[in-house]
Amino acid sequence: MKYDRLEIRLDPEHQHKVAELREKYGTTSSDIVRRGIDALYEEWRDKQRKEALERILSHEGVDEVPEDPEELKRQNESLYDFSDLD
Repeated sequence: MKYDRLEIRLDPEHQHKVAELREKYGTTSSDIVRRGIDALYEEWRDKQRKEALERILSHEGVDEVPEDPEELKRQNESLYDFSDLD
């Protein structure tokens, strides 16, 4: 895999955190930075997905997604006709 070089500047606090993470995970500073980027990216994507779902649900008449799968099924059945899927 080809890697591009990235230069970053860290204050002593972040240098210490990276050093602790390197030791904990037995890896390189570059890997720690890549993992941090991946984690932040996934957090951002999850937020986008949640916001999109909330927009969709706000237009469908469902206020909140219930935790109970059976309740969700009941809500869906009351909103949509699934009889032609059987």
